[in-house]
Amino acid sequence: MNKNKRLFAILSLAFIAIILFMVLRPTTNSEEGICAQASKQLEAPSKVRFIDYSSKLVFCESKSGIMPVLTEKEFTKIRKAFHELDFQEFKEEKVERGLISWQVDKDLKEKFSMISGFANDEVKSIIINSEDGVQPNRFFIRDNLWFWYFTFDEEKVNMPVEVTAFDEEGNIISEEEE
Repeated sequence: MNKNKRLFAILSLAFIAIILFMVLRPTTNSEEGICAQASKQLEAPSKVRFIDYSSKLVFCESKSGIMPVLTEKEFTKIRKAFHELDFQEFKEEKVERGLISWQVDKDLKEKFSMISGFANDEVKSIIINSEDGVQPNRFFIRDNLWFWYFTFDEEKVNMPVEVTAFDEEGNIISEEEE
C-alpha cells in the first residue's frame, strides 16, 4: 500500500512538472512571427492585437497604430501588409472627420480588398452603405477607441465609400462619404 502511494506521488509530481514546463516555456507562434515581420516595415515593435482566422488577417499594434496584415492559410508568411492606421492622426482629425475614420486597401494580385478604420465609443454600429449596407467587424483597442473592418474576396470596392454610424439607441450620429 505504501508503495502505491509513493508511485502515485511520483507520477503526480512528474505530471505537474510537465504541465509547468509547457506553461512556463517561452512560446513563439506563427501570428507573433507575422507581427515581428511587420515590425520591420513599421520600424517599431508590434504585437498581435487581433486575429481574424476566416479572413486570414493579423492585426499588429505598435505605439503609433494598427497594421492589418494578410497572411496565407497557415499564418506563417505575409501576403500583404496594409497601410497602418495611425492613432494620433485619428485623434487630430476628429474635428474634420468626426467620430469615425476609414481607409480602403486593395491587393489586386490577391483579389482582396478591405475597408477599415477607427471609431470612438459613441459609435455602437456602423453600416457601409456603398457596399449594400454591410456591417463591419470590430474589436476594442483601448478606452474610447475601436477598430472596425470589412473584407472582400475581390479587388473592387464601390467608390465613394459611404458610411453611416449609429449610437446605442440606433440614432444616426454620422453620415460620411469619401
